[in-house]
Amino acid sequence: MRSVRLAIPVVLVSVVVCFLVLEVYWPLDLGGVDEGPSSGLSEFEKVDVYPLYVLRFEGDYGFSEYLRTGILRFNFGGGSPSCTCFAAVGEEGELVFGRNFDFPKNPALLLFTDPPDGYMSVSMVDLGYFGYSMSHLPDPEKGSVGLMMTPYLPFDGMNEHGFAVGMAAIPHAEPPHDPRKVTIGEIQVIRLLLDRAKNVEEAITLLGEYNVEMTDPPIHYILADRSGDSAIIEFVGGEMKVLREDDPWQVVTNFIIHGSGAPEVVSCSRYRYAYDGLCEANGSVSLEEAMDLLEGSSLSSTIWSIVYNLDTGEIRIAMGRKYGNALTFQLPLVPD
Repeated sequence: MRSVRLAIPVVLVSVVVCFLVLEVYWPLDLGGVDEGPSSGLSEFEKVDVYPLYVLRFEGDYGFSEYLRTGILRFNFGGGSPSCTCFAAVGEEGELVFGRNFDFPKNPALLLFTDPPDGYMSVSMVDLGYFGYSMSHLPDPEKGSVGLMMTPYLPFDGMNEHGFAVGMAAIPHAEPPHDPRKVTIGEIQVIRLLLDRAKNVEEAITLLGEYNVEMTDPPIHYILADRSGDSAIIEFVGGEMKVLREDDPWQVVTNFIIHGSGAPEVVSCSRYRYAYDGLCEANGSVSLEEAMDLLEGSSLSSTIWSIVYNLDTGEIRIAMGRKYGNALTFQLPLVPD
């Protein structure tokens, strides 16, 4: 009996210790986001058989708190996507930002957000990073913690000021580190810029205010806005490199542009196709022509091809390379 009596306090202590460990390493508070199945989520619907879902997230997803601490209380899956992104901002065409997201087949999400402390935006999310798959599709009625965290993992997007940002994986990146600055994740950078930057210049300034943690894979960014400005951001040798062009177009795929000799010396056929097409058009293309460029630079693994019109807020998406079945959406933009 004495050994049994001793065992009970030991078990209780173990339970308390386990709870404290979980609270430190897997806190129950998701940065101010309610775990409930419906809080913050509205108009969640399947809009394409691929499948593609649309979700409107109303309210606060705790990003301001994240920017104060750099602590993200959620574990995402991983992978190394291939991508093609471009900005086409010629004076004669539409102001266009296009991107292919190439990755093993997963359900995808077109996410509309309107936080109280940031700008309204639309972005694309690969739901495979949240534990969903073709055999395990999202269902808010059965729980929505993963869906509640989707604002933290946008792979491309545009906000209400006509500012757009996308990313592409690269072999390596060496960002600077300042111990006085908060460190944020490389994909959370995209959320930072969509929520807080009106244009390319503001985005560059914002990015310089944080350390960026590059995990697997490291990435670079391409930015564009409706003034016709664009830039590529790379981290090389502990410095943030801002790459601009005199021409009204820029392209990134999966190699480091800085010091590569691009666009003259390029081994990536996807980059070559998109760049040459934009060069021929002098950076002036319609949404249809931009989608044609994405089709020509797509891979068998392309999950989505998306084009953002930075001047009107129109969005077109082709899922799974079904370019004849592109869907159209709209983000309201604020006046210039």
